[in-house]
Amino acid sequence: MKQYLIILLLSASLLVNAGENRTSSVRGTIKGEVTSIDGEKLIGANVFLKNTNIGTITNKQGQFEIPNVPVGKYGLIISMMGYKSHTSEVMIEKDKELQINAELNTAFYETGSVVITGTTTPYLYEESPVKTEVIPRKLIEQTRSTNLAEALCLQTGVMVENDCNNCNFTQVRILGFEGKYSQILIDGDPVVSSLGGVYGLEHYPQEMIEQIEIVKGGGSALYGGGAVAGTINMKTRRPWFNRSKVNFSGSSIDGSYDQEVGALAEIVSEDNKSGFFIFGSTRNRDSYDRNGDGYSELGVLKNETIGVNGFLKPWEGTDIQISFHRIFEERRGGGDFDKPVHEAGIAEWTQHFKWGGKLKWNHQISSLLEYKVNFAFSLLERDSYYGGLSGNTEEERLEALNYYGFSDNPLYTADVQLKYILGSHALTFGTQYDYDKLTDESVSSEAYHIAETFKNTGIYIQDELSIDSDDHTKVVAGVRLDKHSALSDWIVSPRINLKHEIIEGLTVRTGYTTGFKAPQIFDEDLHICGLEGTQRVIRNSDELKEERSSSFNLGFEFQNNLRDIPILIGVTGFYTKLSDAYADEFISTDGTIEYWERINSSGAEVKGIEIDLGVKPVRQIEIRGGLTVKDNHFEDTLEDFDTDNFLRTPDVFGYIRTSYDISNTVSTFISLKYTGSMYVPHEISVDYQENPLLELTKSDDFLEIDVSLTKKLNLFGDVNTSMTLGIKNLTDAYQKDLDYGINRDPAYVYGTSLPRTLFLGVDISL
Repeated sequence: MKQYLIILLLSASLLVNAGENRTSSVRGTIKGEVTSIDGEKLIGANVFLKNTNIGTITNKQGQFEIPNVPVGKYGLIISMMGYKSHTSEVMIEKDKELQINAELNTAFYETGSVVITGTTTPYLYEESPVKTEVIPRKLIEQTRSTNLAEALCLQTGVMVENDCNNCNFTQVRILGFEGKYSQILIDGDPVVSSLGGVYGLEHYPQEMIEQIEIVKGGGSALYGGGAVAGTINMKTRRPWFNRSKVNFSGSSIDGSYDQEVGALAEIVSEDNKSGFFIFGSTRNRDSYDRNGDGYSELGVLKNETIGVNGFLKPWEGTDIQISFHRIFEERRGGGDFDKPVHEAGIAEWTQHFKWGGKLKWNHQISSLLEYKVNFAFSLLERDSYYGGLSGNTEEERLEALNYYGFSDNPLYTADVQLKYILGSHALTFGTQYDYDKLTDESVSSEAYHIAETFKNTGIYIQDELSIDSDDHTKVVAGVRLDKHSALSDWIVSPRINLKHEIIEGLTVRTGYTTGFKAPQIFDEDLHICGLEGTQRVIRNSDELKEERSSSFNLGFEFQNNLRDIPILIGVTGFYTKLSDAYADEFISTDGTIEYWERINSSGAEVKGIEIDLGVKPVRQIEIRGGLTVKDNHFEDTLEDFDTDNFLRTPDVFGYIRTSYDISNTVSTFISLKYTGSMYVPHEISVDYQENPLLELTKSDDFLEIDVSLTKKLNLFGDVNTSMTLGIKNLTDAYQKDLDYGINRDPAYVYGTSLPRTLFLGVDISL
């Protein structure tokens, strides 16, 4: 680790010296104003130069200024979420000021968003050569999502599921793949570890999220081989203006309350060369018992988060980004909430302390050359209890104390990246080092304690190639080499994506990517479900080897205005082949431990089609929908359940959402989410059998309807206030065959994550 950091610092020093020699003092300025076609001044519109990281946003008067731009010809892009972008060619001359004014027409929410997950170059959402799904800030607010998990729920091909009735362990599935096949990034950094991924989707509050970008499949060579199903990049909020906000979200499920309070403040210097974004939130959720058996379907949850993001531009072409957050979370499920956890019949309890952050140095040496040096970390400690009190004797009470556990997981990632524009090529070179140390003693038996250190060194090169001068055809091709400490050989992962605009608004995208999963520890290995006081654990077999993937996609998308009406029609076919696919096999029961083992099967394949539709018939109404139809199969039959189907994932699922701005102060939001039937494993405790009975159940399908109404209020002059009232899961579509009592299988849970829920939201900003 020390040697690698020394190399990083030497590389940075050499690049800085090169930059000092090559930085041009011949520069100009771009100024302007951005409005809507109705004359409204647009605040926060993106203004940037194509194929560079030079840019800014408009201020509260809709105005912008980009000083110290190296002379030359550029493509200038002006965009804003929900508006059709403006693109023009500009010529920057020495010591000259260029004035650009633009009027933007309305479009879909995602339109105008700037994405970077598939490449290092900022692209408009609709023009990205790597197909990227976007969850903008506005949609997060409309759905009243309190955290990352809830914000992912209305996306084509993406599902978030609850996998445990006791502790509500969640995972995200992309195209049916389990959570371990998706790579979760924070601002592009892989700092969500296996331990952090167990409950991590609910750790990050909405206050720190600016935008979420999803790339399905391997995507690009910039990210590790673990991105088999896809990459989810959570972009945190950056300061832009001097402003502050306080928000409250409260909900009730039959009198079981969930309350979240958050606050944030932005501070930016007058010259826009430094700024800080400070945020904090606290959440308290009561337990909820659906069937009245004394055991929770939703456990008690407490979360406290505080953090800061900042930037500093010490001199021309440079940008230092710094961030830090601290998260505390405690959750408990099971029964006997009035007693200590070790005196409950069944209890699953965790207490997390998480510290995370990054330090990033960007240097735009010239219009053709830039580099980045980045260091990010995540320090996670977890206290846990998975077990229960089997009786009241002194021996049984002492035995119950054995179920306390402890986990420690420091993770560090460091990388250096160089980008060079060479004619129609944008070449990116980089190297990345990941260090992930895990100590886990959650299981009562020392035989299954974990003390592992995983290291990965990645080297990559990627070329963004424009085939023609108008950028109608774009190719992103690259290769990544990874050396993982759990493997003896380097893994080579080639990836290529192509985008071609057939006619204006009609685009075809295709891609071929490869990836791998090393035989390390995965998040479900660190989540221990308790059945009748028995701990269920998964460990890798001694012969486990890496899993390889090959993915192919082909899609057509039409996104344009027909008679001034924005229309979106997208159809994408996908296919992924897994070799030596991982599968879980039941081995035996050893006292209070139920032992499962991860093995290699012969393989698996996933294939299907995604359909995206959207229309904005008038400026005030937007309708969007998505449908996924797929088929997931192992080549071998899962012996425990006599099926070759992927478990816990439906073959058909989709959504429709509609927003309607009734007036300048009143708006509504309605969403329908359909989850098709799926095969769910069910473990049944039988008194006269040593091992539990394993069954496979085909679930019902679900239709979940959410509705809300938002009213803006002018209560305190310049203070902007809004209030939202709504109902989630209006029809109360929920699992009907919940297990009952202390012998229940807490992992036998599927379908909608929340019963009918009434909620209230209040936002106050200044």
